Amino acid sequence: MRIDSIAFRTPSRMISNEDILRYIRDYNQSQNREELESYCRKIERLFRRAGAQSRYVRDMGAGERAFDLLRDAARSAIADAGLVPRDIDLVIYCGIGRGFLEPANATFLVSALGIECDAFDITEACMSWARALQVAQGFLLTRSYARILIVNAEFSVYENGYPEIFKMRTDAEIAYTFPALTIGEAATATVVTLSPDAWKFRFRTRPQFASLCNLPLPGFRDFCLPDTKVGANGVHQLVAYSSELTQTASREMTSFVKAAYPDVSGIDIWFPHSSSESALKIMATRLGVGDRLYDKVFRKFGNLASASIPAAMCEATKEGSLERGMRVVLCPASAGMVFGLMEGIY
Repeated sequence: MRIDSIAFRTPSRMISNEDILRYIRDYNQSQNREELESYCRKIERLFRRAGAQSRYVRDMGAGERAFDLLRDAARSAIADAGLVPRDIDLVIYCGIGRGFLEPANATFLVSALGIECDAFDITEACMSWARALQVAQGFLLTRSYARILIVNAEFSVYENGYPEIFKMRTDAEIAYTFPALTIGEAATATVVTLSPDAWKFRFRTRPQFASLCNLPLPGFRDFCLPDTKVGANGVHQLVAYSSELTQTASREMTSFVKAAYPDVSGIDIWFPHSSSESALKIMATRLGVGDRLYDKVFRKFGNLASASIPAAMCEATKEGSLERGMRVVLCPASAGMVFGLMEGIY
């Protein structure tokens, strides 16, 4: 499989850490002033510890729409691959952000591109884009499709966050609420085609940690065993136990990589899912890969969910860190929890 092109789009409204702190102060004006300032200092320390600096969200007042950014990314990726929309014979929509439970979100993009081709959705939290690559390669190898477009539209801060996430929380609540303050928004589009070089996909699933990160829908209690961690912030609100997630991800991914790659010197660059820059730096040191583990997305764009790796690949290409012919490993950790290693030639 060859990744022919990747396009990355963010909305226009940049939100800094200082903006978030201002929103918290505005939202909690009725609270005790000293307690509010103490709370803001805690959040500020957590931002510094994670490495968060900014994130981009839609300018709703200006009419900015997720679908417009998605369509623009798709058109750009198709053109960059030297194709026109009618050359695409399958569209896979993946990720967390979506406007519909039915029909497949992919069908709306296909219609907007003015084409008729097969289209469906894949959802596996922050692993969605990587899993879509695996599915796409399977189709390419069987010659079911020749040119596949993989897209995601990770836009959810208004639908599943703002303004409720600005509410003052107890220390216990901060433990599973803070990560929502680092979420950014983005759309990506990727064109893949068949090549002699097949990618290798490996996954490890640890379902005993599924409740550590969840974003529940109405009626969710009918679809899982009772668990106080699930839905702790209510429906349509992210719950992410950051400390436990980081510790588990670091332990499991380090073990996974060391088992798969006794010698890491043959890999030119590693792309993780970026939910904390500081955690990634620690993992890079433990694995002995140093600055070959790309960690520059989170500080600027925040946690982009399933869009974080394609966004990172775009940014790395722009700055010259990623070039054609490099041996690449994608190494996302996702809610579930699921850990992935995808190796191929870029």
